[in-house]
Amino acid sequence: MWARIGGVVVVAFLALVALTAYRNVFADDAAVRAQAEKLARDKAGCGASCTVTRMEGSRGVLTETLTFTFGSSGTVTMKCRRAYIAFGAYTCSAS
Repeated sequence: MWARIGGVVVVAFLALVALTAYRNVFADDAAVRAQAEKLARDKAGCGASCTVTRMEGSRGVLTETLTFTFGSSGTVTMKCRRAYIAFGAYTCSAS
């Protein structure tokens, strides 16, 4: 009986890991990038008037890091993460 319960727990854990990897690493992140870009423009102090000359990003299971380079306003790096590991809205902050 305990082996069956242990097996169910292991399968549920692996399903949660797969869901987390899909949602945080493989799924479309266009909304997160748009949110991070808006906050980066505000942080750079140029709003909608500046031009992004380069954007780099890396996605991991827990965080997404995006670096925006603006023509005359410099570089801003944003770190975005979910409220919970696999669920919840992303929150971005300058790092």
